Amino acid sequence: MDVPLSTIISSGIGGAAVALITYLTTRPRVRAEARKLEAEAERTKAETTKLLAEITVPPDSEFGTDLPKGWHVTGSHPEDYTYGLDSQIHHSGIASAFIRARPSPRGFGAWVQTVHAENYVGKRVRLSAMMRAKDVAQYAAIWLRVDAQGNHLIFENTQPDSRRLSGTSGWVRREIVLDIPTEGEEILLGAVLSGSGSVWIDSFTFEVVSTDVPLTEAVEPLRTRPINLDFTQGLA
Repeated sequence: MDVPLSTIISSGIGGAAVALITYLTTRPRVRAEARKLEAEAERTKAETTKLLAEITVPPDSEFGTDLPKGWHVTGSHPEDYTYGLDSQIHHSGIASAFIRARPSPRGFGAWVQTVHAENYVGKRVRLSAMMRAKDVAQYAAIWLRVDAQGNHLIFENTQPDSRRLSGTSGWVRREIVLDIPTEGEEILLGAVLSGSGSVWIDSFTFEVVSTDVPLTEAVEPLRTRPINLDFTQGLA
């Protein structure tokens, strides 16, 4: 039976209209859900960064006496993780350091080492390490912090998405490059594991580099006077 051309056209228009209506009605919902996920990710990142920036070093006696020389254990919930040396899994030398989550871990656990900043103030430094992960649910990272008179002057870690280490992976290199403020007094550096899984860390290096080496996290310099007070310069 022949179907009138007008019916075919009407049917096609009807289908297109339904598709268009569906697209227009679902697009705001999809965007809202995407914004919600982005907001939750930023909130988690901000909370973790704040916690890691405020950590203190608890007594090593809480975590045994076989910690590697010069290193201490810290974190938001260090008791939910185990720490030690692994002579079977390492990238170089004879052993790596590991952080391993206990069942249902809260917060994060971390390795930390503290040094005087006097040899590094006013200079650009690079912290790097080799890392290996197994079943890391959230992330593993290295981190670097500069303090002065009990205040945190600068802090960076490799948690951001572009440098995040999660899941299971072989050895990968992670690095942080930043400028040590002239008023810096102490430098804290280490590695962190957040959530379930295990991470191994090896071949840490901490060195002064030239200013030709780019910073790993661009920081806009503080202006000497306010700008765009009348909002005429458009968007950033």
